Amino acid sequence: MKKKLEIVNSVNSLNEKKWNLKFENVNPFLHTNFLKIFEKNNSVNSVIPVYITTKNGNVYGHLIKIDGSKIANYLTNNRRISFKKVLLNKIKFQFFCFGNTYLSNIPSCDFEKEGVSEGELDAIFSTLKEKYKVRFFLLPDYFLKALSFKKEIKTKLSPYFDIEPDMVLDLDEQWNSFEDYKVDVSSKYKKRIRKVYNKSKDLVVKKIKKKDIKSIVPELQTLYNNVHNKSSFSGPALNIRCYEDLANYSIINFCVHGYYLKDGLIGFSSEFYFEKTLYSYFIGLDYSYNTKYSLYNRILYDSISNGIEKKALKIVYGRTASEFKSTIGAFPIESKSAVYIDSKFLRFILYPFIKYLSPKKWRQRNPFKNKD
Repeated sequence: MKKKLEIVNSVNSLNEKKWNLKFENVNPFLHTNFLKIFEKNNSVNSVIPVYITTKNGNVYGHLIKIDGSKIANYLTNNRRISFKKVLLNKIKFQFFCFGNTYLSNIPSCDFEKEGVSEGELDAIFSTLKEKYKVRFFLLPDYFLKALSFKKEIKTKLSPYFDIEPDMVLDLDEQWNSFEDYKVDVSSKYKKRIRKVYNKSKDLVVKKIKKKDIKSIVPELQTLYNNVHNKSSFSGPALNIRCYEDLANYSIINFCVHGYYLKDGLIGFSSEFYFEKTLYSYFIGLDYSYNTKYSLYNRILYDSISNGIEKKALKIVYGRTASEFKSTIGAFPIESKSAVYIDSKFLRFILYPFIKYLSPKKWRQRNPFKNKD
């Protein structure tokens, strides 16, 4: 008997045992114990989670609203499109994203063989349009790779466009401490490291205990919001209260580091660790202290120290501040996405915008010695 397409918006409506069958030891970020943390801590229903079960696998996605002003930040600088920016600034779009918008660089689908057929994809689009009145669908690269396209679907897809790349730092297996990392960087960047640690010498860095997270959630949320609001492109804000539950999801080894100045919390970083990969996500800053104490730089360098200590092979930093992260040795993993719109009229109006979507250009830095 063939497995039917099922689409629900709560873990409570899932057959959790079947959903989790393949994920527990492969992708803990798709296990329901992980996904229900975000569902439980969804701030004012800013995100509607959607669980899709197909014949060959499962897909997790989010129904979200995106400010047009954030999309406008991706439009290349060109006088001919300045009016498009003005128009976009006045619009809010409701999108369905085939992925977890909080963890945009971790695949949120898993398939056994063929992936998603064109018939299934069309049924998914139709069901989501009918149930949630959504017209716009965002397809990230890892989902696009799982599709078997035919002509009809391709004609309704937008041109592929670049999004900000994941920034990833490979850790040398010979490094046993941060000092070993410093040995491998050039004199220019050794000087930079000394300057950062000198400026931040008055900061006290503490690994926040599980039992203490709840009491500082309001402070963490404020610091996180500072960074989220400053980002040129961002989805819905994370409810930091989810940290209490993430800290108890032992598979991903979640931890939070607080940065204190005279007992006041002025910054934090949070990390997942799974299968030799450290994910450095969801930081928070008080920007009034950032320059004087080199706070952001210090967080980046401390993440390297943490990764080496955990014997990680790489650190995934996410999609923001690409050039800045390249100064510590991170390199870009390029990524493309596409938009699907069923309406021929809306495609005619909006798809011309998409060819102008592109992250801002930046220069790749290289801190290491004897490397091009």
